[in-house]
Amino acid sequence: MTTAAFLEDIMRPSFRTIVVSTFTLIVSSTLATAAEVRVLSVGSTQIAAKAIATEFEKQTHHKVTFTIRPPFDINKELAEKAFDAVILSVPAMDNHDEAGDLAPMSRVALARVGVGVVVKEGGPVPDVSTPEKLKAAVLAARSLTYTDPATPNTSGAIVGAALANLGILDEVKGKTRHASLAVGGELVAKGEVELGFFNLSEIPKGVTVAGALPGPLQGYTVYEAAVLSKGSTDQAATAFVKYLASAPAAAHWEAAKLEPATTYMSTRASR
Repeated sequence: MTTAAFLEDIMRPSFRTIVVSTFTLIVSSTLATAAEVRVLSVGSTQIAAKAIATEFEKQTHHKVTFTIRPPFDINKELAEKAFDAVILSVPAMDNHDEAGDLAPMSRVALARVGVGVVVKEGGPVPDVSTPEKLKAAVLAARSLTYTDPATPNTSGAIVGAALANLGILDEVKGKTRHASLAVGGELVAKGEVELGFFNLSEIPKGVTVAGALPGPLQGYTVYEAAVLSKGSTDQAATAFVKYLASAPAAAHWEAAKLEPATTYMSTRASR
């Protein structure tokens, strides 16, 4: 961004209000005693969230510690341990909001991620740029893997819906293996499975991304952060949650292959 463009942006009331509000929270939290913010998060967001936390720590002197768990372990962790903030997908966040687990009005949209198609690194890379080409690649593949589609708002659910839309879900069931990210990634990296489908923010080692699911078939897992009602460091936790959704944090979401909420929400607003 040029200096002129930046100056033009900061003159806009909406932009100025967001920046001032965000950094007011940061400054006010810094004035208080430095605290530890305990964050429970799913794995898809951890690369960006940890990078953002490093910047937050430098500015506030608070300490952010993460516990990373798969979606199906989140409720167990919350029941057994104390946390100050959570980063979860929207349906899970809705459930915790309804249960009273979240501090009122503390939810903020962070980012979303789509699903990509992967193959073994160094192997042939199919063209999956259109629904027709993706269908041909899936039918030609000797085997597929993706996570359990029964888990809502996950890459597996998105892939299952895409294959159903292509009309081939039943046809490829016999060569499909539902596996966790770690197991599925290893299967593709070793060449034991030909095609894998994973969130673009969680691409395993040893694989190559052939492309994202083509537009009409793409789906997104949307992530939010919130302060927990039973957290012990409300001021610091609130400041961190707000910083996760701030303009300075957007570059970290993009670098981790997630689309910042500031981007897709502004796109919707302009339509």
